[in-house]
Amino acid sequence: MISFNKEELIKLASLSCLKLDSDEVEALVEQIKLVLNYAQKLDAVELSTESLPTRNVNVFREDEAKQFVSESILDQAPKKEDSYFVVPKIL
Repeated sequence: MISFNKEELIKLASLSCLKLDSDEVEALVEQIKLVLNYAQKLDAVELSTESLPTRNVNVFREDEAKQFVSESILDQAPKKEDSYFVVPKIL
């Protein structure tokens, strides 16, 4: 268990220019002790096993460029200009 006491909190508060009531000091000491004990438990966790990085792999199909006729797609668009879709400006 990590030791943290009222005097250390008062010293930290004065260095931080914080004004604490006696009720706040008691409550904060207990809360800080809980946080420090939790951090100590995290230090005890074994981290020796590392997982290898995974790569994103497309398992469905090969990526292939295909030729298509753009007119058939553009005919379905509400607005078009030459070989482009016309969309409203957003900026």
